[in-house]
Amino acid sequence: MDLLRKPYAQSPGTGAWGPPNSNQNFCEEDYVITHYIGEFVNTLTNLTYIIYGIHGIRRVQRKDDGGVFSTLALPYWGLISVGVLSGYYHATLKYHSQMGDDLSMLVAVGSLCHQILTFKKPAAERLRTTILFLGILIPVSVYHCWADEILVHVLTFGILVIFVGREIRRLIRERVKNVDAKRKLRGLSTFGTGCGLLGYFVWNIDQHLCGHVTAFKRHVGLPLGFLFELHGWWHVLTGIGAYVGMAIVEYLITMEDGKTDRVEEGFVWPVKRVLRDLEGKEEKKGR
Repeated sequence: MDLLRKPYAQSPGTGAWGPPNSNQNFCEEDYVITHYIGEFVNTLTNLTYIIYGIHGIRRVQRKDDGGVFSTLALPYWGLISVGVLSGYYHATLKYHSQMGDDLSMLVAVGSLCHQILTFKKPAAERLRTTILFLGILIPVSVYHCWADEILVHVLTFGILVIFVGREIRRLIRERVKNVDAKRKLRGLSTFGTGCGLLGYFVWNIDQHLCGHVTAFKRHVGLPLGFLFELHGWWHVLTGIGAYVGMAIVEYLITMEDGKTDRVEEGFVWPVKRVLRDLEGKEEKKGR
């Protein structure tokens, strides 16, 4: 077993990017794995957001009302921005990269809110909604960076997330007529929410019990210790939850009214498995 256990090195405290100066420095020890990446696992796990975002864009670019830079693709671009900027933050541990990570979260959830609110709305109303969103998010973002505060940012992000969750439930209730299909979509939505909540739970363990977590990681050594980088699991779990929400919204706003009997290619786990089960429900019901 000792062949599979490599002791952790002592953190040098600084690396290629210089001394960390971000407000948050998570439980993963700095520059232990490589001189070029501050938090190794926390950086790499951001690939979850990027991979899911790429899958989403590849799917919508083939749609008649889609495209790489269509409104359908915007939430997925937001998800990619979270992965890139959060990865940059955890690699460098700098204040400016932290601000980029924080703002990318608002871009991702804000674009999804915008997509929901402008669905089937006339052009004039879509424009008013866009102006309203920019009028809220731009001042919040500027204030967050200028005042170096966190409360307004967290409250804004939390309100938008709650709004998205409520609106997804409403869209399922209004647009899906088959009872079994409605139940499965609600279950998928609950799974996505559960992933986010579980991610928040392990984030808090990483944040508040760091000393115990670090001692345990050093006890088990590498590479097994990678599995207990809990902030990395926050990235994985919230990446899954965010993709589930974005994919459900895309599915609901592009389906024919009241129908789920459409071939839905391009979605990936866990969405693909559930939506595949929905195919033909309405057709079978009508026979």
